[in-house]
Amino acid sequence: MPTQFSYPGVYIEEIESSVRPITGVETSVTAFVGLALKGPMTPTAVESWADFEELFGGLWAGSDMSYAVFQFFLNGGTEAVVVRVGGEVTYAGVQLGSGVDLKAKEPGKAGEALKATVTHDANDPMGYTLVITGGARDETYVVSIDPALPGRRLDVLLATSQLVEPDTAVFDQRPTAAADQPFIGGQDVVLTKQDVLGSAAAVPRTGIEALRDVDIFNLLVIPPQLPKPWDGTEDSKWAPVIDAAALLCEQRRAMLLLDPPFAWETAALAVSGARAGLPVAGVAGRNAAVFFPQISISDPLADKERVVGPAGTVAGVIARTDGRRGIWKAPAGIDDGGLVGVRSLAFRLTDAQNGDLNQLGVNCLRTFPVHGRVLWGSRTCRGADALSDPWKYIPVRRVALHIEESLFVGTKWVVFEPNDEPLWSSIRLNVGTFMDRLFRQGAFQGRTAKEAYFVRCDATNNPQSDINLGIVNIDVGFQPLKPAEFVLIRIQQKLPDTPAQGS
Repeated sequence: MPTQFSYPGVYIEEIESSVRPITGVETSVTAFVGLALKGPMTPTAVESWADFEELFGGLWAGSDMSYAVFQFFLNGGTEAVVVRVGGEVTYAGVQLGSGVDLKAKEPGKAGEALKATVTHDANDPMGYTLVITGGARDETYVVSIDPALPGRRLDVLLATSQLVEPDTAVFDQRPTAAADQPFIGGQDVVLTKQDVLGSAAAVPRTGIEALRDVDIFNLLVIPPQLPKPWDGTEDSKWAPVIDAAALLCEQRRAMLLLDPPFAWETAALAVSGARAGLPVAGVAGRNAAVFFPQISISDPLADKERVVGPAGTVAGVIARTDGRRGIWKAPAGIDDGGLVGVRSLAFRLTDAQNGDLNQLGVNCLRTFPVHGRVLWGSRTCRGADALSDPWKYIPVRRVALHIEESLFVGTKWVVFEPNDEPLWSSIRLNVGTFMDRLFRQGAFQGRTAKEAYFVRCDATNNPQSDINLGIVNIDVGFQPLKPAEFVLIRIQQKLPDTPAQGS
């Protein structure tokens, strides 16, 4: 209320400032949707690989998503949102008698490769020998049920096992002698498109629909995991998932990162497939990008390499680039640290093949001497040269999405304020300050702020007809930085100086 002046002296009055700082939102929070060994079925924030191991069970050979998350954090990712879908995995087990039960550590049908053999020593009624076969290496344990030998108890010995673990609380009984007793009951979980699509009507929501309850995610990765044998119809089966994910990203101002389609089994097939159309077409393609080829990584669960899609790795590279250079820097090139953990690429593309795919809007992964494996493209699914789309490049589109989301969150205070010049002036001040901060960080092209961006909110774009409807119009424009895809070096011979005529 106004200050009442009643005595000679100094009065203090606090005046509310019209400055309401707009903070830029996060840029590389990545959502992953897929199978996991365990964990909540609702969207869960994960800030490290250790968190994923604790909450979702870590790597699992039956989950392409787990490898995508692993690569994401390995390549510099810091914030993820995991949506676990699909049913519960079942472990194979064996009952050895006297209440002694074992469970395979490998989930699903793979655990049924194991067998257990129990032999008794007539000279030792308190002991037995357990042999587990069927794994990479056989395991042998000399077990005792003698309370005086706690170090040889079954649960203590199996603590180091790579193949099995106890599935019982009975360790003071000697199991029945048996030879090659098979592990049974393992059941794999098959990911279906309906698992991923989820339900908006369920409480809580499931699948990708559950991401509507998340405050923010900037990138979305859904490894297209379908059971084998493949019959050539996988891309059509997975298309509804891609369409739904692309629509969600368009609505939530996020980018969909896509692994190559199943049919792109060679570089030639990738070119012909891309000419026929990318996985996301139309306006939604501005918020999607596809990467080729698949990558081979070291599999910590096996003594061999594993072929996986590149999207999880690319998401990590994007997060790393955002942190080091900013969202306006294309997440590609030889200076971004390369593709960490990638042992090889499914195809070593030539410059000509790269050129064909680049012109069609496909982002290639390349191998170069000294520099190793790198991302060598930064186009959206609207990036084909023939389309001439203004949202051709990933960094340009992501800067626009960042501005949109930041202003969406940062201008909510405007609602219900008196719609007149004092409000417009405050909007120009706050939005202009936000845009100027981005300009000074190097996000826009232009030597001066006037050249780089504009913020308009005045009578020119807020006619009385809109004011009567309660509408405030805020026009924001920026001059984007576009990646230097093509570097032309012009070389010319310098001719000897020619003496002047008549000399």
